[in-house]
Amino acid sequence: MGFGERGPRRTEIILKHPLRRERFMKHALLTLCLLLATSAAAADKQIAITIDDLPVISATPLTLAEKQHVTTQLLNAMKKHGVRAVGFVNEDKLLEKNQLDANVALLEAWLANDMELANHTFGHLGMHKSSVEQMKAAVIKGETISRWLSERAGKPYRYFRHPFTQTGNSVEEQHAFESFLAEHGYSVAPYTIEHNDYLFSCLNDHLLAGKDIGVSRETMLKEYLAHLDNAVEAFETMSQELFGRQIPQVFLIHANRLNGEMLDATLQRLKEHGYRFIPYDQALEDPAYAIKAGPSKKFGPSWLMRWAKTMNKKLSVYGQPDPAEPLMKAFNTHCS
Repeated sequence: MGFGERGPRRTEIILKHPLRRERFMKHALLTLCLLLATSAAAADKQIAITIDDLPVISATPLTLAEKQHVTTQLLNAMKKHGVRAVGFVNEDKLLEKNQLDANVALLEAWLANDMELANHTFGHLGMHKSSVEQMKAAVIKGETISRWLSERAGKPYRYFRHPFTQTGNSVEEQHAFESFLAEHGYSVAPYTIEHNDYLFSCLNDHLLAGKDIGVSRETMLKEYLAHLDNAVEAFETMSQELFGRQIPQVFLIHANRLNGEMLDATLQRLKEHGYRFIPYDQALEDPAYAIKAGPSKKFGPSWLMRWAKTMNKKLSVYGQPDPAEPLMKAFNTHCS
């Protein structure tokens, strides 16, 4: 006799007996509650989106029309998915001959679409090779327009992200610079998830310029999303091993042609990983972000890796894996 014949009959017998019926209903209710709780926990992974190098960065020359197109693509994708991002500005990129007003208008578009602007220095100055005084000057010079635009739009202007996310060569250097930032109303902007989008972006720029890099654009785009999946899984593993849970993550990408084209698919992919999008300031309210992260020296890894060092915890994985070997070879040949 098959299950289809026995199942209904057995359930009928259980439900006719009062005590058995009560036990059955309690068990069913408990099972349902556990399933709902598990589902809710899995569905409540949170992520904030941050985008560096505004208005737009490229490995090859950009026309004004291209910058406008990339900006529109990025903003449209975020609007579609309900994202309120923070964009980190390099103001030196605004100062192009006969394009200052048009470049400033790109930043105004971010604010008009309910995004937030923040400081990424004038000149994208890395702290590993710069003095504290040079960094201070790059911060002040890098806020002239974006701070004014933000205040005029009634938006906060409160975050600073170190270029290359290099936070100093020593504790003393880090403290001196971060004290300066605090005095000027800035909070350091951490991130937890990245996926080497700069590498794919450089390859994409060369491919669009007609250069043979030994990898097709079709292959590159396919690997781009596969690499995103691998990176997300790696950083989720790090969060779980550090905190026993998935903290609200902060995703770092760059304003470039590739992300203009792919951000819609990227955000959809993050949704498929179970994430919902939250504002950056909401993510930073999690207690994890209060943990001190020491100076990075040359390299600027995810704050998850920095916290592991602070907490003296060993992890099974440290950051995202490298992209596929043909892409690494093309990057090292054409972009390094």
